[in-house]
Amino acid sequence: MKYSVEVPINVFGILKPTGCKFLRIDNRLPMEDLYQFIVEDCDRQKPTLILSVYGGAKYFTTTERLEKEIIRGIIHAATMANAWILTAGIDNGISKLVGEGISHYRLLQEYPLTVKCIGMTTWGTINEDTRLELKSSSSRFPTSLCQRQIPDDAQEYKETIERNHTHCILFDGGKLNEYLSDAHRDKFVIAACKDTHNDHICFPVTIMVEGGLGSLEVLENDLKAKRPIVLIQGSGRLADALAMLIEQTSNSDRNQYRIQSEQEIEQALDRFFPSVSYSDIGSATKRIQKILQEENRYLLHVFSMNRDKNIVNTIFKAIFTVTKMKNKNESSEQEQRRNREDELVELAFEWNYLDGALPILQARQDEMLKIQNEMLKIQNEIKIQKDISNKVRS
Repeated sequence: MKYSVEVPINVFGILKPTGCKFLRIDNRLPMEDLYQFIVEDCDRQKPTLILSVYGGAKYFTTTERLEKEIIRGIIHAATMANAWILTAGIDNGISKLVGEGISHYRLLQEYPLTVKCIGMTTWGTINEDTRLELKSSSSRFPTSLCQRQIPDDAQEYKETIERNHTHCILFDGGKLNEYLSDAHRDKFVIAACKDTHNDHICFPVTIMVEGGLGSLEVLENDLKAKRPIVLIQGSGRLADALAMLIEQTSNSDRNQYRIQSEQEIEQALDRFFPSVSYSDIGSATKRIQKILQEENRYLLHVFSMNRDKNIVNTIFKAIFTVTKMKNKNESSEQEQRRNREDELVELAFEWNYLDGALPILQARQDEMLKIQNEMLKIQNEIKIQKDISNKVRS
């Protein structure tokens, strides 16, 4: 039995004065189609980097110094590497921080390129006033239907969209007060990274800022797809809890690890989530144990203001580490591996991250020297054979 009917897309447009393009779509739409649609809207300029900036969906506080570094680093990386930034798209938490940061830099005209920032939320997550506003701003939506569908005193989420994003995608599953899951973002990133037409390569990275236990879904999806994650230490809650556990169970070079105990995880959760129920702590502990398995450690990176140069370097280090591991483990063709390395070297020079480029260039130099030595060896053998042949003739 069919419980829904197909109707034309009629909620879309541009919000003034920020120019945010909004689109309400069926949540069953293939992500490949949505990705190609946004590529077309971006003058067919495909992203080299996708930065998923997720975590705190509500108001959170951090130091002004760290907040500035987060925004500066994300926007700098986005403009230098032709990146797309993905957020939950709501006017709260880290999405709000990113949107306001983009607006700030846009006003200062500090970066000549437009930062592509795509908010991905659900039609049922935003409040009724926002839904009504978007309908009214859509030229193809019937005017007769531009009215409230729920009572004024109905209990609902108070979220609205963050309007400084360049795009806001609203997935409609036919439900109001719908839980904002990570499924759409996950599938979208997969679709973008699968696009290898004309040797296109896209590097995905997730930046976790603060975050509640609901953000564990984001990390689980990224680890399943072998996407690198940067945890912002000092931003609070989940990011701090995981950063502390990683540092407790790693050596100084981060190349040796031990398995963390349930007690260590529970202590970290008690410290950063003091009001969470015992049952939630129990389920979160098991999920974090899987996240921190040794096989995932090369995907998990911690940025610390007190230790690291800047977020851009940490992002590139995360990309480089994963790509190096992928080249080592995959049986892909040499040309494909070299294309990945070429892209990394180019990004390294663009971002002034020489620590990333030097190992690749050094390896290639060693490879060239090895080839030259092999060629000299072959030439010497040929010469010896000729000398022997000439002696025999004489």
